[in-house]
Amino acid sequence: MGIDIKQILSPLTPELEQVDRRIAAHLETGVPVVDKSAMHLFSSGGKKIRASLVLLSSGLRGPVPDGAIDLAAAVEIIHAASLVHDDIIDKSYMRRGNISVPGKYGNKVAVLAGDYMYSAAVNIAVRDNDSRILDAIAGATKEMVKGELYQIEYSNLNNITEERYYAIIERKTARLMAASCRIGGLKAGYGEGECNALYEAGLNMGYAFQIIDDTFDFAESSDVTGKDVGNDFKDGKITLPFIYILEKGTTAQKEALGRFAEDPDSADWDGVKELVRSSGAFEYSVGVAVKYAGVARDKLSIFADSKYLDIIRSIIDFIVERNY
Repeated sequence: MGIDIKQILSPLTPELEQVDRRIAAHLETGVPVVDKSAMHLFSSGGKKIRASLVLLSSGLRGPVPDGAIDLAAAVEIIHAASLVHDDIIDKSYMRRGNISVPGKYGNKVAVLAGDYMYSAAVNIAVRDNDSRILDAIAGATKEMVKGELYQIEYSNLNNITEERYYAIIERKTARLMAASCRIGGLKAGYGEGECNALYEAGLNMGYAFQIIDDTFDFAESSDVTGKDVGNDFKDGKITLPFIYILEKGTTAQKEALGRFAEDPDSADWDGVKELVRSSGAFEYSVGVAVKYAGVARDKLSIFADSKYLDIIRSIIDFIVERNY
């Protein structure tokens, strides 16, 4: 059985319940189509890893400071907004085991709902009145958009390289996790060295998280992952397992990959999964994620042992050992 993230985060239950209430308050407009579409993803729960990182980082030396709850809500709103837009781009109709926002409300509403959510999150940071926190949130949001554009430009057989792949996932995923950790440190008044260490820890956690997520595109079924499996492949995205085959695979494996990529919509999905697993690409990708997780743990070593530090370490374990 995989690690249970709800159990890991159970000591934060009161704070995360407050985060949920603040998310609803910040997104509420009184207009049904806005409120329902913006809150749709949150009705399925979600892991709230990014919100938790804000709270945990801010509490490494003492009580969680005032205002951290709202900032945790802000990063969770940004993350949810990015998922709404991802599902439009990827034409995904499942998210967290439920119908996605574009699947339920259509692309027009989903685009505007995501835009509204981004704006609401940045407004929270503006109200916090700390330019460093605003810079962290706005910067991470900008980089997420750049990451999507990089993926469109480079993530195909003709243009992908391992370097470009890491540039994509750094912007799409890692920088928001890094910002979440840094924001917690800034809110708690830590020194620049400690805030930087938190940023680097979050960055490496983000790398590990996205690599595992990309590798799960080759899982057995959507029952395991809670999302449409195979979507990355069908959309022509070349992730780390395929990069491994391109660089390390046999001639036959590379040729098979090329055939699959030529017409992903009609490709034999069982054959694709078998190629990834038989080539060693699946195990290799998980191993790379584990290495990034190790770096994240090392970056946290400057902090004294505490209950909250133990929880962050458990989150790192979850990232690389989860099965959903």
